[in-house]
Amino acid sequence: MKERADENTIRNYFSACAQDIKIAIVDTIDSTNDEMKRRAAKGESEISLLIAEEQTHGKGTKGRSFFSPDATGIYMSLLLRPAYTPQQCTLFTTMAAVSTAVAIEKVTGRNPRIKWVNDIYLNGKKAGGILTQAHLSENGKSVEWVVVGIGINLSEPEDGFPEKLTEIATTVGTDDTYLKNRLIAEIVNEFVYRYRNFLQTDFIEEYSARLLGLHEEITVKDENGECSGEIIGIDEQCRLKIRLPDGREKILLSAF
Repeated sequence: MKERADENTIRNYFSACAQDIKIAIVDTIDSTNDEMKRRAAKGESEISLLIAEEQTHGKGTKGRSFFSPDATGIYMSLLLRPAYTPQQCTLFTTMAAVSTAVAIEKVTGRNPRIKWVNDIYLNGKKAGGILTQAHLSENGKSVEWVVVGIGINLSEPEDGFPEKLTEIATTVGTDDTYLKNRLIAEIVNEFVYRYRNFLQTDFIEEYSARLLGLHEEITVKDENGECSGEIIGIDEQCRLKIRLPDGREKILLSAF
């Protein structure tokens, strides 16, 4: 029988900085991010954590879906009401990716890498991802709330991954590995600690150290079209830096 999320067990693993977090656990939801956005609009306070055993419409970046079958993964969202600028809040994805990778390493002993900007990789395959969504004030100068969604593949579904995911997806654990509650708690511990010490920005160095594909050639599409180059690192805003064939450096704000 697969381990299911349990509030008391999760709280037993919480560090001191996470003890005051509100937790809600549901069996099935369309999307933890969508539900948390609905709760945010109704006045839900920070820091609130929503966990689902299954998502019927799990969300990834750029409108993609996140495969979220019952009891085989971690599907959760955190609600924040930060007193930071919209530009500063763009780093929450970076912070969540680092926190997730560090937590996986602590709990499993494995060494996850981060594929820019929001994917968690193990042995060359995707094990999870981050989706951060924000709601700005009417004038666009401040942030009313941020929802940070985190999805992790813990074990393969009984019928395996869908064909389109077979070659690209992997899991953090196995069918007989009981690590869901501890891993949820450790991800929250790591994230909340960094969130409450956000201005230190140490997580950017941690992100850089775990960056997947450093010094490898990539081809990406950005807002200006397709380009190729060598990954040479990230900058202080966690934007990807590549070296073009002519030697010039280019900074990518986003890619698809």
